[in-house]
Amino acid sequence: MPMMFGLPVIDHRRVPVMTVEYAHLVMQAHIDCPLSACPVKRQAKAYLVGERRVIPGDRQFMGY
Repeated sequence: MPMMFGLPVIDHRRVPVMTVEYAHLVMQAHIDCPLSACPVKRQAKAYLVGERRVIPGDRQFMGY
């Protein structure tokens, strides 16, 4: 089970404000969540791509 600050990750809802630092924490805490099932992980990834902190690959990855 993914953990954040020693607690299990149970909240997958989007957040009203995303920062680069928080997006990195979300991506680490929700590492086992599939993007298709985790709205906050999708939000964090989109934010990091928009900030050019993550460059998406040229092929779709079928895993997480």
